[in-house]
Formats: sequence, C-alpha cells, structure tokens
Amino acid sequence: MSTNNFFNRNRKTFVGTLFFLAVFSSMVTMPILSVNAQTNQLQMNTSSSQLTTSASVLKLANTNIPIDMPLLKGYANGNEIYFIATDASDDNTASILTNKTGFKVNYAPLLTQTPESAKGQVYVFTNGINGNGSLGFQNEVMNAKPGDKNYSPLFQVNLVSWNEGASNVSEIRSVGQLNQSLQNNELSINKTDIVVNHPVIKWSNGSLMVREDSENINDETPYMGGQVLDIDTEKMIVTMVAHRGWGQDGSTIYYIVTDAAPKMPADMMGVPFVEADSQLVGKGAVDLFQFTNGINGSGPMGFQAGIGAANPTDENYSPMWFIQFIEWKDPSQARVLQTLSDIATMQSLGAIEVTPAMDGKHIVNCPFFDEDTVLKHKSKQTGL
Repeated sequence: MSTNNFFNRNRKTFVGTLFFLAVFSSMVTMPILSVNAQTNQLQMNTSSSQLTTSASVLKLANTNIPIDMPLLKGYANGNEIYFIATDASDDNTASILTNKTGFKVNYAPLLTQTPESAKGQVYVFTNGINGNGSLGFQNEVMNAKPGDKNYSPLFQVNLVSWNEGASNVSEIRSVGQLNQSLQNNELSINKTDIVVNHPVIKWSNGSLMVREDSENINDETPYMGGQVLDIDTEKMIVTMVAHRGWGQDGSTIYYIVTDAAPKMPADMMGVPFVEADSQLVGKGAVDLFQFTNGINGSGPMGFQAGIGAANPTDENYSPMWFIQFIEWKDPSQARVLQTLSDIATMQSLGAIEVTPAMDGKHIVNCPFFDEDTVLKHKSKQTGL
C-alpha cells in the first residue's frame, strides 16, 4: 500500500484503524520489545528472528506524559487570548521567557528563516503600565488568533515604547489601538528580527480541542483525538500530552503538537489548521520521520515512534517539522530504527522508502523537550 493512499483514507477509517491497533496490541500476546528509560538500550525478550515479524510490538515506557505548561495572557482584536512560549530565535529572548515562565524555552535560531508571509506580529511593551508582559509591562498584543486567515504561531517581535511626555498612556488591546497611538505620536514601534513560537491555546470564541479521555492518559492512549487535557485560566496552566520519540542520535525526546497543515491531519490530531505553516516547507522546517507500517507502536499511525532530525539543543533545531513517511518494503523484515544513521542504512539497503507526507505539504508545529524538562513539569493537576 502506498503512503499517499494510506493517508488519503477518510478520517473515520483512519481513526478506526488506530483504535483497533491499540486495542489489539493490549489484548493479544505477542513478542515485546522493552526500552530501558535510562539507557535507551533495547532488551529483547524473544529471539531476533521473532522480533522481525510483522506482529512485533515496540513498547516504550512513559509513552504519553501529561505536562503542565504555563499560560501567558495577551490580547488580539480587543479580546483576551492565552498562549504558551516554547521557542525563540534569539538566545536572550529564550532566557527571558524561561525566567518568566519557569518552563525551559528552546533557543531555535532556524526560526529566523521564517518567510515574512508566514509570520504573525506580536507587540511587546518596554515601558508604560506595569503588568504581566514579558518585560514587566502590559500584556502582549497579537495581530491574529487561530481561525484568522493571517494567524501564525510564529510571531515577529515588535518592541513598543511610550514616548516621553505621552499624555494618554493606557492599556492597549488591539493593533488598531496601537496604530492610532502611533499616529498620535504617543509611542514608537521597533520591529526586530526575533521570531518566537507562541501557539495560542485559548481565544475569545474557541480553544484547542480538549481530549474526551483526559482523565486516563497512559502508554496505550491513542495519538489522535486532541492534544490538550485541561485549560485552566485561573491557575494559568494548560495540561498537554507530551509524546515520546527519538532525536537524531537516538536520545529520548518528547514533543507536544499545537497546529499543523494541511487541514485533514490537523483535524485528526485535534489541533488548528494553520495555512501559514505550509509556507515553512524548505524554509526553516526540519525533517521528522514517521512510520506507516512495520513494527506496531506508539507513533501517530500506530507503528514505532518517530525520529526527529534534530535535538532541542542542536543548531538546526526548529519546532516546525516537515513530515516524512517511512514505509518498509517488506514489513515482515522491519527492525526498530532509532537514529538518522539507522534510516540512512536501511535506505542504502533498499529496505525502506522515504516519502514526503501529503505531497510534501505536511508541516506540524511540534516543540521538542528533553526528558528532564518533561518529568519536571509532569502534571500535578488533580482529576486528570
């Protein structure tokens, strides 16, 4: 079966397939692979010949972990919005956001390659009214929210300063108000080249989908059906599912999912479709390899966990991932792959085919986090 045909099935069929795989793997006795969480070394409980059969299963410990992430408040079009800070193209900005939120924000210099047309605009105040903004003044103002045609989670930072002697210093809640104050010569705006990843979680008339099974997240939880477990704007916490996978060198990484393109896979994962994401193809997105057949496991399509081409600390890291499908030509000969080197070896042997997903248009916003960060922020929310 070709990867395109696999993913072009209708949503009901695809979700049903994943549900069947999850139930089947939990009910039927079959060869198991276990992974030591500290060493990531595979310990085989059956002979190697058994493990290469299509009935093999790769079970990772702590496959899905609920994590609490700090919410930040801002404004768009006069209304309150709530967002998270995960990545910044500037190291100093990443440090400022880390110190403010208490959650490690990744330094991702590759975000500077974001096309102008794929950027949102965020306005950060450097003086004026004291508040909870990034620099200690009023909350940020954003130009768009999910659902708006010009929304992008990748916001270019604009520094707003009230001019000395300004007579009408007040809280601003929209770009329109900003422009009016600019015309009145009450403030100045400095557009920087800094890009931050600020996915919006909740807005005036909507939010990211909250999972129906939010109280029972475990290693068998299906990948699809939403990425959020709870949104608490009083405690300023969003609880999300962190999925386990591998970095380019086989190290353990976790990632959340906040938005994607095209619309079909975004809908299936339960995140907003963001048209601007598709403009990252070849311009700042990094390869993320997912498996369409082979060894059953916790990957998004019911097979082994995926492999990213960069770790969060690598210079070529980006939260924006270009999805590539890996298909075993003979699924009965599938092996567990953990590194980019593993992928290259299997390609050279002609054992696998690597194909850009969704006709080369599939981009997913998946900020990566190391294992220590995820375990440090494992959810403390009760009732989940």
